[in-house]
Amino acid sequence: MFAFFYGILAQMAFAPISIWIFLPIALALIIRRTHKKSFRSRAIDGFVFSLGFTLPLLHWSSTYVGIWPWLILAIGEALLIAPFTWFTNQKGLVLLITMPSLWVILEWFRSNYPFGGFGWGRAGFIVVDTPFSQTLSLGGVPLASFVVVFIGVLIYLAFIEFNYRYVPLFLIVVANIFIPNNSSSTDSSLKIAAIQGSVPDLGLDFNSQRIAVLKNHLELTKNWKTQANRPANFEPDLFIWPENASDVNPLTEAKDQINGLVNVLSKPLIVGGVGSENSRPTNLSILWEPKNSGGGASAIYQKRGLAPFGEFMPLRSLAEFISPLAKNVTDFAAGEKSQIFKVRDAKILPVICFEILSDKLLKESSNSNLIIAQTNNATFGESSESDQQLQITRARAIEFGRDIVVVSTVGNTALIDQGGKVVRVLPKYDAGILYGEVHLSSANTSAQWLSAWVEQGCFAVLVIFLLSILKRRYFRVP
Repeated sequence: MFAFFYGILAQMAFAPISIWIFLPIALALIIRRTHKKSFRSRAIDGFVFSLGFTLPLLHWSSTYVGIWPWLILAIGEALLIAPFTWFTNQKGLVLLITMPSLWVILEWFRSNYPFGGFGWGRAGFIVVDTPFSQTLSLGGVPLASFVVVFIGVLIYLAFIEFNYRYVPLFLIVVANIFIPNNSSSTDSSLKIAAIQGSVPDLGLDFNSQRIAVLKNHLELTKNWKTQANRPANFEPDLFIWPENASDVNPLTEAKDQINGLVNVLSKPLIVGGVGSENSRPTNLSILWEPKNSGGGASAIYQKRGLAPFGEFMPLRSLAEFISPLAKNVTDFAAGEKSQIFKVRDAKILPVICFEILSDKLLKESSNSNLIIAQTNNATFGESSESDQQLQITRARAIEFGRDIVVVSTVGNTALIDQGGKVVRVLPKYDAGILYGEVHLSSANTSAQWLSAWVEQGCFAVLVIFLLSILKRRYFRVP
């Protein structure tokens, strides 16, 4: 049971509690528990710890769909995290290098597999409010995760094993002495208005309210000048809607309404909506231009990183047996190409919902100077999902050196600067408009290329370590 409680402590490093040091401390405690145990015992404790971590972290996935989908997701993720204890029987410098390396590789694997992966709860996401947040811009989430686990091992070696040789190294790492600060840069700026139109009722049934949701966003956008929080004389260059703002097909059924609105605004609008391709739904981000700039849908991004069990159903027959609600999931058609929206000086990378988890897709920000993250959190009610997603997005802003505008149907709708700071945020669950000026930066961080090297380096460490074990075991000199 101790291992389970250590896992609970670890997840408290993530939003909404966000006490980052809890994760390294929890790792130090699980090392202490497993250090002298057999491989079988280490593996069991690793799974129990991971279950204590994933069950509360992912509890939001039970909102409106019941206990079984949550348990399956939590157990599946726990199985992919659990192997991190395999090497906790090592000592000193070997433990200090192998355990963080294994953790990084496990994060890489579960971010990509199975079914496209689900990289929720990566250790690197928690560093946004720490002295070493710039590890994100230096080597991406992989380096930040390595450092977090490295600190956990140092806590064990220095303060649990009482090996005081490691105390200076611990202080150096935590004080961030050797990590350079990311110097922010700005090419120009863009004034935006992000529309949080809200939904009549939270829950999965928001799809049946699609006309009302569209009406909310149309009316609120039309009345953008009358909002109490609008800065004096503020004139947006761009309006932005969230994911699912128009589940009424914006390219057909809602086309005239959106055209009429955009022509009244005389400014472009980025629409989050659901289209259709070969009788299958598509999740779209659409740049809609007013008549004086050509008019209509000038650029369309179709979501590529579809959410398993949300936008397509792997193992459908099994899923439907476990939860009847799986029958309600229609398989979306995935997009194939990236898209950059151009508005004045802005080159905007659109990211839709859980695509914020994808290292590969976010690296396309090298061609942009602004990121817009459109999301719909109505299906998760008042759970911690939106706060955890905001924490991830803040980490991405630092990692890639871009301001990010987060636009949600119900919150969090926020403006995040390239240092990961939440500059403005709207109250959750209330309709409103976020006004702000975002900075456009085309300078790329070293995370664009170094993060892959970090993962490859960690993989090389594990290969060398495993080969050394095999050599000692099977090729001993008589």
